[in-house]
Amino acid sequence: MKSSKWIGWFTVLFLFGIFYPVTVPASTSQARIAHLVIKNTADSLLVDLKIDSDFASEMKAAVLSGVPIRFTICIDLYEVNDLWFDKKVAAKTVVHELRYDAMRKVFKIAHSRSGPQPTTVDDFDTARLLISEIIDLAVTALSDLRKGEHYQLMVGTVLSLKRYHLFNLYQEFMTDRYSVNFIY
Repeated sequence: MKSSKWIGWFTVLFLFGIFYPVTVPASTSQARIAHLVIKNTADSLLVDLKIDSDFASEMKAAVLSGVPIRFTICIDLYEVNDLWFDKKVAAKTVVHELRYDAMRKVFKIAHSRSGPQPTTVDDFDTARLLISEIIDLAVTALSDLRKGEHYQLMVGTVLSLKRYHLFNLYQEFMTDRYSVNFIY
């Protein structure tokens, strides 16, 4: 009698383990990089990008209940070598976080590039737009690049949703890594 009970529990756990990874991403939102521009000033290489995030209704409800959402954007610049490994020239990581303050009924947007004072807005759509844009991010100085060389800029983002407040754990959704090749 006891062995059939263990077989039943094992079967349930096995099926849960098989189908759980398949069902979780289907209900989540997808984020992708919709706009990526490389430009330069007199002394810096700059990047503009916009993340097109399709916030599901569950995610919007989570933000309104006080759960923070975090975008982590990783930008790597490589010098491409045809016969050897690519050389990393620069790496930047930018973090944008969105929180809802229920007492004041405002959204707080914190950027790792700006100061410690967060930006506050009243509208969810405006807040979503502010955390998903980067304008004029200086990746590296132009003096670090050599004329006529082949470079590759790789960008990846991670959308994190804080799930467990006690343990500070995040549920993460990664985008594909986007790359742009250019010759300086």
